[in-house]
Amino acid sequence: MNMKRPPMIMTGHDLFEADMPIFVNRAYESFDLREHAHDFIEITYVSEGEGMHYIDGEAVPVQQGAIWYIPEGRSHVFRPRTTKKDRPLIVYNCLFKTAYLTELGASIPSFQAIAAQYAAQSLQFFEVKDTRGEFHALFRELFREYSRRTEGFLAIITALLVRIVTGLHRQRGHQRVADGASPPSLLSLEESIAYIDRHYATELRLPDIAAQASLSERQFSRLFRKQTGMSFTAYVQNARMEEACRLLAASRLSVSDVAAQIGYADMKYFHQLFKRKTGVTPRAYRGASSPNGNLPQQRQEAPFPD
Repeated sequence: MNMKRPPMIMTGHDLFEADMPIFVNRAYESFDLREHAHDFIEITYVSEGEGMHYIDGEAVPVQQGAIWYIPEGRSHVFRPRTTKKDRPLIVYNCLFKTAYLTELGASIPSFQAIAAQYAAQSLQFFEVKDTRGEFHALFRELFREYSRRTEGFLAIITALLVRIVTGLHRQRGHQRVADGASPPSLLSLEESIAYIDRHYATELRLPDIAAQASLSERQFSRLFRKQTGMSFTAYVQNARMEEACRLLAASRLSVSDVAAQIGYADMKYFHQLFKRKTGVTPRAYRGASSPNGNLPQQRQEAPFPD
């Protein structure tokens, strides 16, 4: 009878050095390592290749740029796509004790809420994509500092860990917002901003977005201005006008089509807003954006006035 072997248990005692709350390596995944669970948190970055991630009974394809957050106790293992040596699956592993994440939250007030969320036993594993290569640079620096052990390295890898966890939190929010056409049942402030960035062409109302963030309009407006430097209305209008500028310069859409595409049916109002943003009419902007045009760069990039 063919029975599946239970996952082995990896403990921090086997990996972490004395007085070292973090373990970092760069590994070639193979078929030798058994499926395993562990008593620490793991963040894995797929640096090269592709393969499969077997986790809690699921089989998920992975490829370069995938980042996995794996809480304590989750049974998992990465496998390469093939045994061929010229097509390896190479990952960076960042392992750290859950208690250390909690300690960082206690010592960095602005990080406390995120640390508490990612140290929670109820948090499920998840994957995000490194769409711009930012995480790749962070993990390379993390591995370099951990390996070289030059003076002050622990302070640097701790700061990098905070950046990585915070970046995961942001990217997770962006992906959750991007997956649906309407806001999730509850949005953080950052997720609200991400939602606006992706849906500025739709009808966006402050009361609705504030309610999704479980805040009053006054609270939301105050926090939103502190985060973005603009009011809710100015931020939406700025996003729309920036897209209008891009469409006018890069496409052959008519001015009315551009207005419609960014969410304006009232052409008079669109013209008024556009001129406030750029100092010129849409047609003049298109002409000045041509190779022989002469659009003032400072006005072109100025934020929408609040």
